[in-house]
Formats: sequence, structure tokens, C-alpha cells
Amino acid sequence: MLKHSIAIALVPLVLSTAAFAASDTGTYIGISAGQAQMLGNGLSNDAGNSLGVFLGHDFARWQGITWGAEGAYNTLGNFSGMGFNGHATEADISLIGTYYLDHANRFGVYGKLGYDHTWVSVAGNNNSEDGATYGVGLRYFITPKVETRFGYQYYAVGGSNVISNHDSAWNLGAAYHF
Repeated sequence: MLKHSIAIALVPLVLSTAAFAASDTGTYIGISAGQAQMLGNGLSNDAGNSLGVFLGHDFARWQGITWGAEGAYNTLGNFSGMGFNGHATEADISLIGTYYLDHANRFGVYGKLGYDHTWVSVAGNNNSEDGATYGVGLRYFITPKVETRFGYQYYAVGGSNVISNHDSAWNLGAAYHF
């Protein structure tokens, strides 16, 4: 009798968990890693390992196209040149649009356009600038909740910084959709 009572008590829990797993709020969180490059005057080592986190929300879906917004924070790695070593990080917010190439909306091409704020630290001196950012890439849903992506992102740091004019990065990432 106790087994039946426990089983009956677990039915609503199982059903609510299944319903929650099937729902899609449009919100997702992810991580990325890759290779960043800093373009600047006199840099001898302009590449570094990039690591990042991102948070996004898909607002609208229409005939295989998804529109949303995404915010990200990335460390763009270390660089050196002109006798100095430096490090760059950035934060951005972008609009993201994805066109899915299959009817199941599992594999798509995305584009991003947004605002970027980059911090550059060289020899104890810090500089930060605002600029535009854009990116392109591929998204693939392994499951309805787990996405992988591969992409390129450009960060326009601005022209007044002597060390750096812009950063860019190739990234491989994964996201979980709630």
C-alpha cells in the first residue's frame, strides 16, 4: 500500500517535470572558447586564447527565422609588442538573427550586430573604448535544449588607442535553453 501511495504522489511531480522540460522560454545561457586576435601597431604576438559567457533570449520565430538579443563577456587573451605585454576583455550586447536551414529548426546560420565595450591593459595602463560589434556563424541543436555554435566576432575598439584598433575572435560554444 505504501508503494502505491508513493507512486501516486510522484505522478504530479513527473508530469510537471515533463511539462517544464517541454516548455521553451526562449532564454539561454552559454560558454565559448576560441582564438582571439588583436590588430594594432607593432604587435609581435597578437593572438590569444579567448573564453566567454553569454546570455540570450529568442523573442520571435517566423518561418524558420529567429530574432533575439544576446549579451556576452569575453576575455580575449594576452598579446605583446613594442616591449610590452597586454590583455584585452570585452562586453557586448547584440541583436541576433538566425535562419534555420532545416524544417526542424536544428541547423542554422546566424548574424549578430551590436554595441561593444572593450578594456585593454598594457604595462599597468588601462584603456577602454566603445565600438560596434558584428558576428556570423552556425548554430546546431544537439537536443531541443542544447545548442552548439561556431562563429566569428569582430569588435571595433575605436581608433584613438595606439596599441589596438580592433579585436576579433573565432569561437566554439555551447548553450542551454530554458
